[in-house]
Amino acid sequence: MLSEFETRKQYIDPELKKQGWLPKYIKEEVNSVKSNFKDKNIILFDGNPQQNVDRFIDYLLLDEDYTPLAIIEAKRFSKDADTGRIQARTYSLDIESQINQKVPIFLTNGQKWVFIDEYGIERKVSGPFSQADLKRRRDLYQNRKDPRTVKINTRIVDRPRSVTIVRKLSEHFSECHRTALIEMATGTGKTRVAMALIDLLIKSNVVRNVLFIADRIALVGQARDNGFKKYFTEPAADLREGFTTSSRLYVSTVQTLMGGKETRLFEKYSPGFFDLIVFDEAHRSIYDKNNLIYQYFDCIKIGLTATPRERETQSTFDLFGKATAEYSYDEAVRDGVLVPYFAHIISTKVLNEGIKQEDLDKFLKDQLRRQDVDPDTFEPTGSQFDRVFMDNKTNALIIKSFMENCYKSDEGKPTKSIFFCASKNHANKMKEVFGELFPKFASEVQVITSDMYRANDEVKRFKQRSSPRIALSVGMLDTGVDIPEVCNLVFIKPVASPIRFWQMLGRGTRNLEACKHKDWLPNSRKDDFKIFDFVIGGHSNIEFHELERGKGTGVPNDVLTNIFNNRVALLEENLSPHERELITGKIRSTIDALDEDFFLVREKSSVISRIKESDDFDGLVDELMDEVSPLIITQFGSNSKVSSFILKAEKLFTCVLDRDKEKIDKIRRELVFMIRNVADKDNLQVISEKKPLLIRAQQMEFWEDLTFEDVEFLVREIAPVMKYFEPTSRPVVDISAFDMIVDWKEFEKEVKEDESLKRLLERNESVCKLKEGEGITSRELLDLEKELSSLKPEIAIEYIQKQQNIDFLLFLRDIIKIKRNEDPRAIIEKRFDSYITNNPQYTSRQLEFLMLLKKVFAERKHIEMKDLGSPPFEDENPLDLFSYEELVGIVDKCNRIRMC
Repeated sequence: MLSEFETRKQYIDPELKKQGWLPKYIKEEVNSVKSNFKDKNIILFDGNPQQNVDRFIDYLLLDEDYTPLAIIEAKRFSKDADTGRIQARTYSLDIESQINQKVPIFLTNGQKWVFIDEYGIERKVSGPFSQADLKRRRDLYQNRKDPRTVKINTRIVDRPRSVTIVRKLSEHFSECHRTALIEMATGTGKTRVAMALIDLLIKSNVVRNVLFIADRIALVGQARDNGFKKYFTEPAADLREGFTTSSRLYVSTVQTLMGGKETRLFEKYSPGFFDLIVFDEAHRSIYDKNNLIYQYFDCIKIGLTATPRERETQSTFDLFGKATAEYSYDEAVRDGVLVPYFAHIISTKVLNEGIKQEDLDKFLKDQLRRQDVDPDTFEPTGSQFDRVFMDNKTNALIIKSFMENCYKSDEGKPTKSIFFCASKNHANKMKEVFGELFPKFASEVQVITSDMYRANDEVKRFKQRSSPRIALSVGMLDTGVDIPEVCNLVFIKPVASPIRFWQMLGRGTRNLEACKHKDWLPNSRKDDFKIFDFVIGGHSNIEFHELERGKGTGVPNDVLTNIFNNRVALLEENLSPHERELITGKIRSTIDALDEDFFLVREKSSVISRIKESDDFDGLVDELMDEVSPLIITQFGSNSKVSSFILKAEKLFTCVLDRDKEKIDKIRRELVFMIRNVADKDNLQVISEKKPLLIRAQQMEFWEDLTFEDVEFLVREIAPVMKYFEPTSRPVVDISAFDMIVDWKEFEKEVKEDESLKRLLERNESVCKLKEGEGITSRELLDLEKELSSLKPEIAIEYIQKQQNIDFLLFLRDIIKIKRNEDPRAIIEKRFDSYITNNPQYTSRQLEFLMLLKKVFAERKHIEMKDLGSPPFEDENPLDLFSYEELVGIVDKCNRIRMC
């Protein structure tokens, strides 16, 4: 076992060097009792300590002015790092008593690092922080303000609900929480809430360096251009353009941070470089399956998601905990922030059932033969649409169904519409058929795919101009593009991911207020939008995500991890000594290749060492699966085609043991197809040299009585040349089979009632008066508004009348479900007019003032004496027109008007 000294030299010192620490700022064995930290006179161990007096800090990390920045308490490799906690706290207090400044602590045994910050919050970290990061964090701590006291920037968020969410999060972080999850439906201002929160936390000196990451380029661009660039004065560094530490604000895709085959970009930063990371759906990215980025950085972490709570995966809650703030699609629809949808769920014979043999007449069979397809074996399923076959009669049926039922603007054109096509080929076919069926609208239809030259220009035209009206999209418009005028969405592909589905659905949810071009809308209104959901192979997107409550399946293992897991699983089979030796050797080679410097591998180094020292792996299967398997993803340098071949080939081990000839034959066909593909490239020397082996692997004799040695031959001799494999996909078969609609269901988005609001409305006395037709006074109305807005911030007189352009009392009637024709303003004006008529003694100037008061009161529903000294009354000089007592009486009469 390593001693403490060896642990320092082999593990701790290299980690400090990796983070840029210069030896002169690292002091070992510092006497915390006799050192004068205030005068920077640091006393080191002299070999003659005073018993029960002297105390020695293992490592003291210093600022450039030699002020203490942090303590490291080291333990030998075999000892738990946590055992140094009490000692380290004592050293920290020794320093604090002299410089009146808290000093953070690192506890480590070389493999595990624990950090205790100035607040006493303790957590595991991936390693020590750089000098610059410790200095910045010290400055933040010393200058921190309570986030609850910092004003929210209403230039960034102006909706009451958004302001409330930011305030709730500021309260959350004022209590020193380190994670938060924000669930907000697409279109409710999730990015703006994130920006307002970043702004508030920066102004509070809670954070300084901020990273916003997503796994979609469009979302990163949205955060940069519509977030940082719009609301912050300093530029945000885009890490897609290269590594930098010169900014305070950063954006990046997950892919960029994960890096290429040999380096990970995120490891170039100290674990403490970022103070805040915002994960915009990035925590479930296929590009970072094990959340390495999340685990590497020590900072406040905020997850943003538009996926409804009931469709969320458990992994999200494992990372961030339960949602700190929520604003669901249903709530946003109730508040008028978003609009609901009306879905047509359409099943056609071909898309649902496929093409049967009995459907093939002479013309269709000839059509197939001309494409070198055997009609006798051609029987594709509906789910193979676009992958195996393309039916233009089906495309025509889709387009006709859409054109007959879609929302149209006043000039008869379809409103802005997005078709989510199955592929680029499908999108191009749809455009052709559109032109044939509706030549008048051909110019209104445009294919928008990522591989198009200047595709973003086409997106801008679709967004900013009346034409085109219909976008045939593959991936480009799924997310990150805000086109409020979209009123029709057409799904012609299955979408299994709830994240992707709700992002796609969000393309249509924007309300009328968000629309700049109301003449593009149906009747210049947008009360809802339509979804055309074409059922593919029995899969309806609406039924799966809305009715069946489809959840994400999580991120599958990568190929290398699957190879390792398959090998480990074989250890539990009845293997011969030779077979066991072969499999054990493969597992051992994989473990030996792990990067011991990577933080996750380092944390498991004691487990790995024990496994390596074992003569065989009997009894270690659980440890290999639980402890080592999650580390395989950290390996670099594998060729995906080679790995894919190995995974397929090594499945044969189990087939050999089970004597499963059917599975062997299935895998044989797949592997021989790949081998033939490579063998044809014998112009390459490496292939030419391997030609005899490649020929052998294709022969049936090789596959008869297959053994472990034969499988290993495939892995050892054939797999390495699979990097030359070039996939060739069979062309999609074009066919014109008859299609028809076999089922058409309609699904109207049911907006759930707000139970808390319902309970309030049932018991509130003023609401009861309104229901009974008694009417309520101005004071009662204000009290009701206060109670409603405490529950729902957006239910405020000023906001309702400004944003929804509706009288507040009419709004109340609507939510209480009172049907009454009389306008509330008319009631108020009638009472005023009656008062004026009954007081003929007033002068013309006094009457003009009362007419102005009538107008203002009808709008505000409440008036106080102090309001008469403010616009629009102050210019009228009311005290020159009435005595103070008269004005008090008039105000009182106003506020006693019963409104209903």
